[in-house]
Amino acid sequence: MLHKALEGAIILETFPKTTVDVFALVLESGGSDLPVVISCASVALADAGIMMYDLVASVSVSCLGKNLLIDPVLEEESYQDGSLMIACMPSRYEVTQLTVTGEWSTPHFNEAMQLCLDASAKLGKIMRSCLKEAASDEQE
Repeated sequence: MLHKALEGAIILETFPKTTVDVFALVLESGGSDLPVVISCASVALADAGIMMYDLVASVSVSCLGKNLLIDPVLEEESYQDGSLMIACMPSRYEVTQLTVTGEWSTPHFNEAMQLCLDASAKLGKIMRSCLKEAASDEQE
């Protein structure tokens, strides 16, 4: 899933016949691991100088009854009726991966999608800001 979420963001023509491996080790899980790993891997690739169309920001939403929770913790995930995880390139308005589990009504699904897209846009700005800050620290 990590591979599929990231491959659409990498400018593959820049690296013909090249393989880039991304390994992730979760030392402590608080829930919503996959979206965190996807977002962190995207920042790591950009920081390593891999040419990308955009960063990939990923967010998950859990449905608990009529409530929607963004990036649920482990306990909330264990009680969820459904989940939605989106990985997208916020600046390009492109979704690289969408994973849905459980049963969703159309209005509830649309609301969850909008929550994910809004949160991904905010996360994308934070990710970009962190990269700029790291680059300015390196120049000093």
